[in-house]
Amino acid sequence: MDRYVTRPGVVLTSICDEYMLLAAKAAREHCPYMTQLNESSAFLWRRLEQGADPDALEQAVSEEYELADPADAREAIHGFLDQMLQLGYLLREGEEHEE
Repeated sequence: MDRYVTRPGVVLTSICDEYMLLAAKAAREHCPYMTQLNESSAFLWRRLEQGADPDALEQAVSEEYELADPADAREAIHGFLDQMLQLGYLLREGEEHEE
């Protein structure tokens, strides 16, 4: 199973009750300067910063949003991970030193 790490130099912040990912320093070469996140995406991002893998994300979402089955969130979580990878905010573990 793939594990993910947040790109160094990318921070999650809240501005006027809106969640934003901001790319600072060298991260700007690899991803957009700023991207808005909704509340559930910010929840996932904070878990990724703590080292959660996709299974742990499913469990965390299940508990936070009181889902009967953690797999109910799988498609949305993988969609989020794919989007963050494509935008450059996330890296697959092991790729962070290849750039």
